[in-house]
Amino acid sequence: MNSPYISRVQIENFRNFKKIDVNLTHKQVIIGENNVGKTNLLRAIQLILDRNLSDLDRELNVSDFHDSIEDPIGNGEVIKIAIEIQNYQHNRQLIAQFQDAVISTTPPTLRFTYKYFPLRDEGGEILSYQYQIYKGATEDKFFRSEDRNFLNIKVIGALRDVERELSANKRSPLFKLVKQYNIDQEELDEISEAMQEAAEDILELDEIKDIKNIIEDKFKTLAGLQHDNKINLRPYDIDTERLLYTMQVYMGLKERPVSELSLGLANILYVAMMMLLLRDKTVPRILKKEAYDDLITKENGVLISGNYTVNEKGNNYIQNDNIDTEIKKQLYEFFDQHNHQLHSVTILAVEEPEAHLHPVLQRLIYREVLHKSETSVIFTTHSPYITAVAPLDTMVHCRHEKGETKVFSTSSLVIDPKDKTDIERYLDAKRGEMYFGKGVLLVEGITEEYIVPRTAELTGTYLDDLGIVVCNVHSTNFKPYVQILEALGIPWCLITDGDYYNLEIKTEDNKEKRIRHYHQIWQEGTPQHFRGLELMNKMNVELGLITEAEIQLDNFPSQFNLHKNKGCFVGFYTLEIDTMIKGGAQGKEILKTVYSEVRPGGEKQQKNFDDELDANNFWTALSKIEKNVSKGRFAQRFASHITLDLVPDYIQNAITEIIKKVTSTHE
Repeated sequence: MNSPYISRVQIENFRNFKKIDVNLTHKQVIIGENNVGKTNLLRAIQLILDRNLSDLDRELNVSDFHDSIEDPIGNGEVIKIAIEIQNYQHNRQLIAQFQDAVISTTPPTLRFTYKYFPLRDEGGEILSYQYQIYKGATEDKFFRSEDRNFLNIKVIGALRDVERELSANKRSPLFKLVKQYNIDQEELDEISEAMQEAAEDILELDEIKDIKNIIEDKFKTLAGLQHDNKINLRPYDIDTERLLYTMQVYMGLKERPVSELSLGLANILYVAMMMLLLRDKTVPRILKKEAYDDLITKENGVLISGNYTVNEKGNNYIQNDNIDTEIKKQLYEFFDQHNHQLHSVTILAVEEPEAHLHPVLQRLIYREVLHKSETSVIFTTHSPYITAVAPLDTMVHCRHEKGETKVFSTSSLVIDPKDKTDIERYLDAKRGEMYFGKGVLLVEGITEEYIVPRTAELTGTYLDDLGIVVCNVHSTNFKPYVQILEALGIPWCLITDGDYYNLEIKTEDNKEKRIRHYHQIWQEGTPQHFRGLELMNKMNVELGLITEAEIQLDNFPSQFNLHKNKGCFVGFYTLEIDTMIKGGAQGKEILKTVYSEVRPGGEKQQKNFDDELDANNFWTALSKIEKNVSKGRFAQRFASHITLDLVPDYIQNAITEIIKKVTSTHE
């Protein structure tokens, strides 16, 4: 059963955030530039849910107000943070504890609000500031520290000392995990006594006795009048409590301790143990015999007996592996009614989980966590290897806009399931780079992928310097990509072929047959038809960027301008053909040179290409490139020779527009 999760966050006047309202899902991957506020977003949630914060930690000061607010304390400004929780309806303990926090039943939703506000005297003068946290829609039901025993958040910071956290002590996640199992005290006492007997044998060794005596003598010499000079040696601590928290994890055939592991492996181990520690514990992994016998009497069928197996000693019943999903749900419902121990729900937040991890390990580990874990997890990351494997609806993008941080989410994104699968595979293959652009230029093919960055360089701008990413979507299906970029608030433009065609209409058997002929040069006075415009008309209407009434079907220049104003730059033919036409005689010589450098054949092959180009048989020339070289290989070499005179205007206009969007946003 997936655990409860934070479904919505609203923040006013807190640090980077003037006013945000963002919806979230069960898993979240928060991205954004350095110092944009990713940690502050987590801190806002911590003010409500973190058990490790003291009352003093929850008190704010003037530096916590948004920078745009002048004299916030003097003017009585208020900081407000509200979070909403969903997917708790299967948890009876949360239902009982937070009846006062319910703000909706469709779907069931809890709300908790932190408010930092001024206290005023009878005359309205500000005396001081204080905070309060309340439940639900009104301010008279307070959220207190005991509430965090039922619902809380655990934040693992970016600058974490994993070795210290995993060392043998009461803070160790291993010790906390062990304590959850309620190990029988009598069994621990027996083990402790056996260890005591073994220790006494060691202490009888003459060498150990001698070491004890010389230490005791030296201590007496140095301690002076100190009366209690007795020294005892023990090879290990046999106190039953210490037996548990002095346990450590050892790895590998040589059983290396954590201190000898690489930082990457230690991080994997730490995150894995935290995931286990925070998982829902409604259904116990192990049942004592007494508890098992009691539960059997409360069950009519074979739910318990069929899914737990007794151990060799006969004192514990252990949950079977590989239990069917439907059976898991039945077990959850049963134990939710009959297992009355307090089971805290903890949301896990990890800052920069990629620390010290090889990219392949990042992808393996977090694909597992993001797709299969039942625990609600929030990541902040700069890693494209993590975003590449993240489900589409998990992305949260923080970005600077005119002096404040805006937060955008894909949680409500509705994309055709087939497109969703295609895009997730695309992002996986491309390492999720699209998410990290300050601006994105979508292109439909490999030629644009090489030519566009080089064209920008020729105009004196390196797109990388501005954080602009060129994404080749390998098709004309731009719609889902635009949906994602719109949802995340990332500026975008797209470049697509015009794909002019001549339309032939035939009538056969009283049925009209429409035939498109693409490989033809338009002649003045003949009808114009552009598949690129048709696709843009359809996409932009469906996305609500334009209306059908705005499209002038018989006025093609107006259609080009209409889509250009929306960031969609449409060519006339294809980029290759548009380039051949634009370059004129000088451009043809450059194209011939490029072909000569990459063609696999001899002079005859070169002459055939040159002749077609000179005769303006551009489609035939392009077919020779595709057949003998490939468009990608040709474009790669062509980018080294290209001049601005060869680049169609719509390409240059698209580059100018995306640069304008990015620079205006970050002014």
